[in-house]
Order: sequence, then C-alpha cells, then structure tokens
Amino acid sequence: MADEASRPLLDGQARSSSPTPSHQSATRPDQPRRSFELSSESTPLLHRRDDDIVDYGTERPASSASRRSASIEDNARKPSRVRWPTIISLAILTTGVLVILVFAFATPAVVKEYAQDAAVFKPTALSIESTTPDGVRARVQGDFVMDASRVKSKSIRGFGRFATWIAREVETGESEVDVYLPEYGDILVGTATMPSIKVNIRNGNENHIDFLTDLVAGDVKGIHSIAMDWIEGRLARLSVRGIATLHLTTGLISLGKQVITDTVVFEENDFPALPVISLEKLNVHDAEKGAMAVDVSLTAKLDSPIGITIPPLAFEVLVPNCSPGDPLIMVANASTAEVLVRTNAPTDVNALGLIKKIPDELTSSCPGERDSPLDLLVSNFIQGQETTIFVRGADPPLPETPDWIADILRSVTVPLPFTGHALDDIVKNFTMTDTHFSLPDPFADPKTPAGQPSVSAIMKVVIGLPKEMNFKVEVPRVRAIANVYYQGDQLGVLDINEWQNSNSTMTEDADGSAALLVEFAIKDAPLEVTDSGVLSEVVQQLIFGGNTVILHVAATVDTKVSTGLGRLTVRGIPASGDVPVNTPTSNLFDLLNPHVVSLSLADTAESSLSAKIQMNFTNPTAYSARIPFVDILMLFNGTAIAHITARNIDIKPGNNTNIPIELHWAPFELDGIDGVEAGRTLVSSYISGYNTTVTIQTHKGTIPALPSLGEALSATPINISIPQLSTPGSPEDGKGGTHFIQDATLHLWSSTADFTLFSPLNQTSLTITSIEATAFYEEDEPLGRIRHYKHFDVPPGISQTPRIPVDLVLGGVGYDALRKALGQSLEMDTVAKIGIQVLHYTDIVLYRGKGITANIRI
Repeated sequence: MADEASRPLLDGQARSSSPTPSHQSATRPDQPRRSFELSSESTPLLHRRDDDIVDYGTERPASSASRRSASIEDNARKPSRVRWPTIISLAILTTGVLVILVFAFATPAVVKEYAQDAAVFKPTALSIESTTPDGVRARVQGDFVMDASRVKSKSIRGFGRFATWIAREVETGESEVDVYLPEYGDILVGTATMPSIKVNIRNGNENHIDFLTDLVAGDVKGIHSIAMDWIEGRLARLSVRGIATLHLTTGLISLGKQVITDTVVFEENDFPALPVISLEKLNVHDAEKGAMAVDVSLTAKLDSPIGITIPPLAFEVLVPNCSPGDPLIMVANASTAEVLVRTNAPTDVNALGLIKKIPDELTSSCPGERDSPLDLLVSNFIQGQETTIFVRGADPPLPETPDWIADILRSVTVPLPFTGHALDDIVKNFTMTDTHFSLPDPFADPKTPAGQPSVSAIMKVVIGLPKEMNFKVEVPRVRAIANVYYQGDQLGVLDINEWQNSNSTMTEDADGSAALLVEFAIKDAPLEVTDSGVLSEVVQQLIFGGNTVILHVAATVDTKVSTGLGRLTVRGIPASGDVPVNTPTSNLFDLLNPHVVSLSLADTAESSLSAKIQMNFTNPTAYSARIPFVDILMLFNGTAIAHITARNIDIKPGNNTNIPIELHWAPFELDGIDGVEAGRTLVSSYISGYNTTVTIQTHKGTIPALPSLGEALSATPINISIPQLSTPGSPEDGKGGTHFIQDATLHLWSSTADFTLFSPLNQTSLTITSIEATAFYEEDEPLGRIRHYKHFDVPPGISQTPRIPVDLVLGGVGYDALRKALGQSLEMDTVAKIGIQVLHYTDIVLYRGKGITANIRI
C-alpha cells in the first residue's frame, strides 16, 4: 500500500507512526496506487479536501465520501516458529512469496479498491514542537486501522482481507514530501522529511502512530501571496498538490520506489478566520530618552487546527494614513515573548511597545482636510468604534527569530481590528466663573460672529485620566465647539474656534483616581442662538428668578497635548457638563434699585423729544454683561409712548453708576392720539411725585441681530416703577422723592405768588407757557386761582419763578386760615394745568401737588 504520511502538508491531518516505523505496500509505479479513505473522525484537523484517489505516479479523483490516510501504524510482528519438517516450511514460504507477488503485481486494482474503502485514519494531535533554522519540527499522532466492513463488494472485501492477512505489514523507508500550489505558479511551499513508518494492515488491527517530521519552508514570496490573499479576503479557493517518493517493503520483499501525487482543494469556508483580538491590559508610561513605552496584554482567538510554540518576535506597529491608498505610518516597535498557541483555546500574548518619536506625517493635516491621520485614529477610538492598527515583522528581527520566519513576517502586514474605548464620561466636572455676556453688534451681519451674542468666562474642566495613562501630560492650549442645552432643548452653539492658552495641573477626582484640572479663559466666544424660544425661557428665568438655571454643555474639544514625545494635537475629544447659572431669589427688576442721576435733552420736535439719562442701579447677579445695543418699548396703561435705548454699556455685578440710557419720547408717532393722552397722563403723574409704573416690552428690533429673540420675549412684558429724580443737590421731600414745585410764597397785599421749582433737565431750560391752577386748603377749601399766560423760563435744577398774579378767594375757611398764617407757613394742595415747551417740543400737563408749603407774607 502507499504511505501518505506526508499529508500534514497536504491536508492538515495528523499522521502517526508506531514506535517501530514500517512501509505500506504499493503497486508498481506504472500501476494505479492504493488510496485510503479517511473517516469523518479526521475532520477536526481537516478543513476540507476533494475526494481524490491517490495513484502511484498518477492522479485521479475518488468518490465524494472518501478521505485518505497519510500513514499506517505498525504493530510488532512476531516471527512464527518452525515446528514441521523443513520441506513443509519451504512450501509455505514459497506459497506466501507467490501470494505477495500476485497481490503486489497481478491484482493491484482489487487490492487498491479494498484499501481505498477499508483504510481509516483518525488523527489525534498535530503540533509544532519547535522551530528550526529552515522551518519547524512537527509531531504527528493518530490511529490507523483497516476496517473491512466499510467495503460494500463482498468479493473485494473477501479478497482484500485475505491479501492483507498474507501481507500483514507494510513499511516505508525515510522519504520526502514536496508541497506545491498549482494556482500560484506551482511554487514550492515546503518540504517534509518523513521517517520510516511500519503498520499492520490486517483487518481490525489498530496502529498507534507517533512520529516527528521536519518541515522546511519553500518559496517565501509564494507564502506571502497566499497570506495577503487570506488577510484581504480574496482567498476563496486553494489547491494544494503533494508529491511523495516512497520506498515500500513488505517483509523481506521490496515493492520498489513509488511516487505518490495527491491534490487537496480547500474552499472558502475551510480557511481559518482572522484572529479576534481582545485587549486585556494597556499600560502607557514614560521611558528613557523621552520615549514612551506601551505594555500590552491581549487575548487572541486563533482558529488554529494545531498547537504551536511561537518564538520571540519583533514587529513594527503601523497606523492608517489619510486614505487607504497611502503608505501606512510606522509609530512604534514592539516585541513579544514566547507564545503558546493551543487548539480550541484562547491565546495570551504579552507585548512591549516603544514609541521613540511622533512621525510628522502622523500629525500633518490630510490634503484638503483639517484632520490628520492621528485625528482620525483618536476619533474612532474615543467614539468606541472599531479601530484597526497594522503589524509586520521588524527589520532587523530578534536574534531568537529564525530567518525564514523573519522573512515571512517582513513580507506580510496583518490588520488587527479592536474596539475603542468611548470617553463619554472622561469630563468629571465642568464649571464657568467670572462669566460675562455680550449682546451682538447691531450693525453686524447676523450670520457672522459679531452678529451673535458672546460669552467670556474662566472655564475649569476636571478630566478623568484613563488608568492606562501613567505618563506626564500637559494641556497648554484648547479650543472647542460646544452645544448648549436648557432642559433638554438646544439653546445654541458656543464657538471657541480660536486656540485658548490653558494651564493644567494633576489632581485627584472625588473617588481618588488621577485627574487633570485644565483652566482656560474664553474671550467673547460667539453663541449662535439656534432656538430663540429656549433663550427666551432662560432670560425670563434669569429675570424673574426663583430657581437656578442649569445649562448643559456638550462640547467637542481639540487640545494641544504635551508629553515626553513632544507636543501634538488631539481633536474631537467629547466633553460635557452642567453649568449652573444662579438667579436672584425674586424679580430681578425689584432688586435693581434704579436712580436717575441726570437727564439732558438732545433732539426735539413738536411732538417728540430725545433725552440722555444717566442712571445708578444694582446688579444682583454674579454675572457681567456688555450691551452694544438694545432697544425696548416703554408703555403706559398698555399704550406705547417711548423707546428706551442703551448703547455700548458694561454692566458688572453689584453697584453700577452713571450708566447712559437714551429715551426717545414719541407718543404720537407710536400710538397717535391715544399715545399722546397716555404720555400726558404719565408725565402728569410723574411730576406730581406719584409712584408711577410703566411697562417695558421687547420687540423685533430690540436686538437687531436676533429679531426672533426680541419677538419671543415680547410675550412677557415687565412692569417697573419709574425711578425718582436724584440729581446732585436736588431737594428730597423726606419721602424719597422730589417734586416739581418745592414750595411757594404768597404775598397777600399784592395778591401774587412766586414758586420754587425743580427742573430735572441738567442743561436745558424749559419754558412755562401757561398756568391754570387752583390752590386748596384741607383738600377742598379753595384759597385762590391763577390764570397766567405769559412765558417764563425754568432753568435746570432749583429756580425761583417771577411773581404771578393770584385771585384770592375772600371769606370762608380758607381765607381765615391764610390770615392766621400771616408771617408763617401754610400747607396747601394744588391742581394745575401747565403748558410747557422744551425747545421745539410742547405739551400740557396736569400737576397735582399735595402738602406744598406756602409761606404767607404781607
């Protein structure tokens, strides 16, 4: 029979031999060879093979169910004792030799068919014992048996059993098996040197085979081609052809030199999958001379049908470039210790990597892009996506690595995909202090940064460092794009696209783990409002107070990172946190405590005027703001009467003094006759010293760059009290206010009166054009009347009027009170309709004075 011990290189099956190797019997070279079908038990070490019939010197397919054995185990054969006369012994020996000759030469086809169906080889183990300078030493173990019950033809079964009973044993001499790849130019993959193997071929006799064979690598380039096709998923089918040259003997009879050729075909599902990598431990730390070391422990699930001990290896670690067609970028050297690969078990690999420097091509922006290859790699990793790195053999290799392995490793680049580690919780704390808000420039394009609100603040971020990072790291500069949310709805986008200088210090998180505190200032970072309705809710909450406003910030951060390897840019780090915005415990406007410091006129017309006002007020919040421009409507009793405008003002926490405000008084323009009446009523109430409440309301033009915000806030008008005049030197009435008429002097003999007036205008005199007034004692007792239509001026501040004729009411309670108060003073009330003119503006107001002190003189 033909020995197929070379099959480890043909079909991956384990072959074994008995302790005493022997040959299988064979036919002549020009006769069909015997072939053995391998039973299904051999498939754990087989991927797949075509059912071929092995011919000595020829090749022909076998039945679909057949699988062939590679070797036959030997059983010890005991010599028979001679107990009869010599003539009987010689006859038997002659008969046996004749039978063997008949089996070997006369009837090979019958014996071959029997062997094909009856031969069963059950591989039990195949392992790589060690590497050699030229290849590997493999150990093959298995069981071989002839099972006649598998032969369907009764005649062939009987003849085969008889023939193998006569032959008993077959032995192969030392032989070699060459393995070729027909589909890859018929290159020589390798050569296996087989020891002599002896097996018992009688029916049911089990042979235990165990032998070592040296496998010598062939064409490394051919192996590289197969490996690359497998790695890149192009290996759908592979034919492997083996040629063995055997010297077969049975007993003392030589069956001659036999050449066995066999072809095994592997289909796509037969090939092992690429290894699945599971990262168990990663420790990155500083090394000598500014390098960085990486200790890695990983588990690889290798679909290997054999056990193997892999010697120490050296690798180059590479990462993808900008596009798949670009050369890979080498970033580190790595080495592994000896690795034991076991069948059906995960493989543990410990590796040490060394990064000596950051290659320039790793941090350079890709053509036409902002991102670099490092950005793409880090982005995939921190988003928890699959990341692929590549390894190939180092040049030069380690001294312990055989040259043939080093040649193969250098020629093959293997991708190692692994899942990144999402850094969603890397930011442990996120705060803003010294916050300053600025409204947009009214003349800027709303689509530009100047046309958006802006924020300035001191940002403090506590970053939890992964436990794998055990090296010194600093963050000297940062920038970010942050989405701002309120109660789950997006308010806007905070654009910090300019690099900001930062300070970073190592600290500890609340749980004691290592953390990095990064502090940086942002200056006028534009806030692009994406939902004016949400911003309106936030502003209303800030104004009316009651609860702290929590803004959620979700940012994508770019950082300049300084390590022992140098400074590099890492983009796309996710960062998020809640920023509390503290609000007053009550209505903001109730806490402003405003006071008008000065009021001066600007342009005037017949029915409108503009005034410049300086005010003092208190900002009860901890936030500052800059307002380039804001315009709001002032209403009285629901009727619009004026615009209030602020330009280029800075508001700080606490007391704010001499803040300029512009008032454009235009009742008729805003609401016609109704506006005029409402404005007249408001002025009359104000100069009479009453606490007067007006309504302020936003509109589309409140912030020209954000018309939708002004429109949204207009749904919530705010009522405020007009602040009392408190110019320097102005008299107080003891009740916190100042009246237009401070006091009066009544001259009885001349029936005239003069008045001390207070004008709030700082630089412009107003003119009294007419007075129609009545004075009362104790609210309803008339004292006198004035009907005066001559003009006189009232200068700014405190002034004295000329004497004005008074028609006294003689008799009655009021007149008696006047006489009794002669030389003294008397409190009186007055109701007066006064015509006023300020430059071009004219109007008539109703003045109601209570408790005016009148000095009574002769």
